[in-house]
Amino acid sequence: MRTLAPTLRVLLGVLLAGGASLLLAYVFAGSEQRTFLPLAFIVVLFGLSRYYGMPVAIIGSLLCALIFALTLFHPTGSWRVEDFAARRNLLWMVVGTVALSYLFAPSRTKHQP
Repeated sequence: MRTLAPTLRVLLGVLLAGGASLLLAYVFAGSEQRTFLPLAFIVVLFGLSRYYGMPVAIIGSLLCALIFALTLFHPTGSWRVEDFAARRNLLWMVVGTVALSYLFAPSRTKHQP
């Protein structure tokens, strides 16, 4: 995977994040736990960002928040989320993923002895 161009790596990571969020939104659509799905999805986004790079954390979390808002929470089909807890969890998903990815990002600087 390291031989892919950086743009293709990011695109692949974002597509995987979007596909996973669509799949999980479909699975949890009728569940009472759907409100907490964005918080659990932080783990998926963090893992993808560790493997595919930091831009996946930023773009992927925004894309997944939009997918969850459109498909999972009332009113369905609108990016507006009426439930306060669901809206707060979507925000925490975006902020938490980006913050964790920045905190645990691999160092890009080379130290000279």
